[in-house]
Amino acid sequence: MTRLPDSGDGALVLVLAGEFDSGTVAPFRRALAEAQAARAVRTIIDVSRVAYADSGLLRLLLEGHHRLPRFTVAGPLPPQLRRLLELSGAAGTLLITPDLEAARRA
Repeated sequence: MTRLPDSGDGALVLVLAGEFDSGTVAPFRRALAEAQAARAVRTIIDVSRVAYADSGLLRLLLEGHHRLPRFTVAGPLPPQLRRLLELSGAAGTLLITPDLEAARRA
């Protein structure tokens, strides 16, 4: 996971890359807690580089959606993650944009 530098739009952007399961989501969990503590006005999660995700990542995305204002998931969604979000119903709950630039405009 990488935190992008502030581009002047006030968005906290976290780029997720690699595999995310219940055993590997701890850094992302901490980053979301820090965003909440810092009262981030906007949080964007770039998931375009996620190779694998299970319910651990899904749970954190939904928690972020409920706890952080203007929480956006930026794609393009990898096929496995898209399927997870669709099967769980989260695709209809989360604000998902086609890419990071669209998320910044949302």
